[in-house]
Amino acid sequence: MYLATSIFYAAAILFLLNFALGLLVQFRIVHTKPFRWLHHALFFAVFVSAAVAALTGFLSGASYRWALLPVLALFAVLPYLRAGAVGHVALACGVLVFYAAGLASVS
Repeated sequence: MYLATSIFYAAAILFLLNFALGLLVQFRIVHTKPFRWLHHALFFAVFVSAAVAALTGFLSGASYRWALLPVLALFAVLPYLRAGAVGHVALACGVLVFYAAGLASVS
């Protein structure tokens, strides 16, 4: 169970890093034009880590496992929405809520 929880924490941290980068770009604090690929590469790592955390969560019966299913569904839709659009922001915030629910269930 410790391994599954550690993977979940790593997935949550990766998501928070990508979320923070998105906020910094949205508010024009950071300009990613020269390295736009960074946000996409980080999103790929976030998606894979969430999928691995969900799989290990279900295999070990971890309490957070159900919170990651809507996270994965929202992640599947997110790339189809233009960055900076209201829908993109709303889905990212929705993911944040489900990660928070998963983190609350771990304690």
